[in-house]
Amino acid sequence: MAKPHILVSEHLGERALALLGEAADVEAYDLLPEADFRRRLAEADAVIIRSAHSLRAEHLELAPRLKVAARAGAGVDNIDIEAATQRGILVINTPGANAVAAAEHTIGLLLAVMRRIVDADRHVREGQWDRQQFFGWELRGRRLGIIGIGRVGTQVAKRARGFDMDVYAYDPYVAPDTIRERGAKPVERLEDLLALADVLTLHTPKTGPRLGRAELERLPRGAVVVNAARGGLVDEDALADLLEAGHIRAAALDVFSQEPPRLDHPLFRLPRVVVTCHLGGSTVEAQWAIGERVARAVLAALEGQVPDGAVNLPVAAQDERVDDLVETGRVLGRLLAFSGAKGRTLRVEPSGAAAGVTELLSRAVLWGFLEAVGEESVNLVSAIAAARQRGMTAVAQTPVNGGEHRDREPGIRAWFDDDVAGAVEVTRREEIRLRRFWGARFDMGLSPYMLVTRHKDRPGIVGAIGRILGEAAINIATVELGRNAPGGEAVMLLGLDNPVPDAVVRAIQALDAISVVHSLNVGGEPAGVF
Repeated sequence: MAKPHILVSEHLGERALALLGEAADVEAYDLLPEADFRRRLAEADAVIIRSAHSLRAEHLELAPRLKVAARAGAGVDNIDIEAATQRGILVINTPGANAVAAAEHTIGLLLAVMRRIVDADRHVREGQWDRQQFFGWELRGRRLGIIGIGRVGTQVAKRARGFDMDVYAYDPYVAPDTIRERGAKPVERLEDLLALADVLTLHTPKTGPRLGRAELERLPRGAVVVNAARGGLVDEDALADLLEAGHIRAAALDVFSQEPPRLDHPLFRLPRVVVTCHLGGSTVEAQWAIGERVARAVLAALEGQVPDGAVNLPVAAQDERVDDLVETGRVLGRLLAFSGAKGRTLRVEPSGAAAGVTELLSRAVLWGFLEAVGEESVNLVSAIAAARQRGMTAVAQTPVNGGEHRDREPGIRAWFDDDVAGAVEVTRREEIRLRRFWGARFDMGLSPYMLVTRHKDRPGIVGAIGRILGEAAINIATVELGRNAPGGEAVMLLGLDNPVPDAVVRAIQALDAISVVHSLNVGGEPAGVF
């Protein structure tokens, strides 16, 4: 099998390139010109960019082979995620790889502005030595208010405690107990955090709360503001006005709403302001970590796994069982299609350990169903869009146990519309096992090739089917029977070592007691993302 071709359009680092080169053909550049970038996308199975390049819809149209689009960094503003998802392209980023670097830079900015380090450095270089001009302020005992206590905010809280600061945090997406575990006292409302913060730091994406004049005026007189997160989170003109008025004592910014900022920026004319050029993640160690993490994620995706940092897949955190569960969901989708089930609303209900990835499993089941009914180009990323084109939707049902007992064996049940009786159910510990099909209950491991029949429950049927299969040199590996009542309708599942030709299916269908027979190619290879 040919190695995948990976295009690296910007500097990534020798360690990351060596890692990629172990499993792929790598075409790497320190900075590829835009015209060349567009041209070379045509041969790429995966592409890794940083900030200099974008992947818009027009770029993706130039990349018919592209399966993975990766951003070596946290932000993905330069990737059209909707267009990538429509085309079944997995988008990856590397959040948190530079968390320590960003946190250290935040503390560095805070120390620089509190102790007047930049002003004093300039003063000494100019041949002066007036120490009285540069009295600063200690961090000890001050109240630090953190907006956003994710990876970076948590690292800032940890370091601030080392300075004996009193740490508070506002984050509506993190439970109070978790905020406490991350080393801060939870504050439910942003306005309450602003009112108490002697020092305010921001650690949110661009979608985080924006601090305008009204919000900044809530800070105690003499507060200090540090923004090393995203430009535009703070109204820079309002910040300059409040600094000049003395309401805010000092400020430090690593990011700006416009980068680079204009030379006449209002903050540049003020004392007690420290600025840097978006250096939060700019350490050697952080760049190594980002490069290696994105390389491993890209290779994992190309090998059919669900990687850490998947942006357009509903995975909250990487779990060692995720790939197995995706495979289980995909197989369930195939079985549901083979059962003849149809409808507009696919309902997927997990149980046990599967309850933690319900949304992802809905995609996996939908994927398996669609490929079984002829959607050859569908994958885990594009399943929702492909279903929508068919007039279908997938609904993740609330787990039957309310999400409890997640240490139990993971199970998945799926059906269409309100036809619960027609549900197919599988479970998985070491292997996928079928538990329900055509209304009958089973406990059967799956084979790559299977035969399922619905027939009258009477003697001789199993033997007759076995004789037809034997004459065709098809070996039966396993067999299980299920029925609703003696003498009624029965369902038989046979696991086979060989595919079943159409002629054999027709011979079985011709038996007097058989009402329905299907040959199922469940597939023996791991599902994978693509």
